[in-house]
Amino acid sequence: MTTNTETSLCLHCGKPAAHQLVCSGCGIVAPAGRETDYFSLFGLPRRLTVELADLERRYYALSRELHPDLFHDRPPAEQAESLRMTALVNRAYKTLKDPVQRALYWLEAHGESLGRDNERVPAALATRVFEVQEQLDELRAARARGAGEAECRAMSAVRNALRDDLGASEARLARSFEADDGASAAALTETKKILSELHYLRTLLRDVENEL
Repeated sequence: MTTNTETSLCLHCGKPAAHQLVCSGCGIVAPAGRETDYFSLFGLPRRLTVELADLERRYYALSRELHPDLFHDRPPAEQAESLRMTALVNRAYKTLKDPVQRALYWLEAHGESLGRDNERVPAALATRVFEVQEQLDELRAARARGAGEAECRAMSAVRNALRDDLGASEARLARSFEADDGASAAALTETKKILSELHYLRTLLRDVENEL
């Protein structure tokens, strides 16, 4: 993926503008391409590990440079470009600051998709998914009879266990980011496996919390 911010000269004033979203010479916003790399947008190396404090600092710096209020007296095309780039920077920041969203973006950047292998419940979770769904059915049936206190207490314990497992999976995802450059076939497969587990754990936890 490339970005027009890598253009060596500003197309408007001709001054050097490599890696600048806003030309320091004329103040024109450089249009980013449709396939703009979120990492290069913030001047970050393309890798899964991201220092969040550094990302936040770069995000606020770009947001200040591109703020639409700074372009209110510019031609409509420049105002529109500042709005579009601001939206792009916001979307990129939201994606990179969240480990799960960052991993999904990483898969997409390498031509992979979680959905391609996520149609079946991971084997390690299959039994648990069915057990939790049965417990939810029992809780609903008990409430329909005017009871359900014992089932509700049991479901609260399930909720706490799911939260712990979700945290453990998120920690495993973070460790996988550091295993290698994250781009090898083995690393991508592991990332997809963990993301699939996270998806089902989050769905289970949501279903349980909705019942409590």
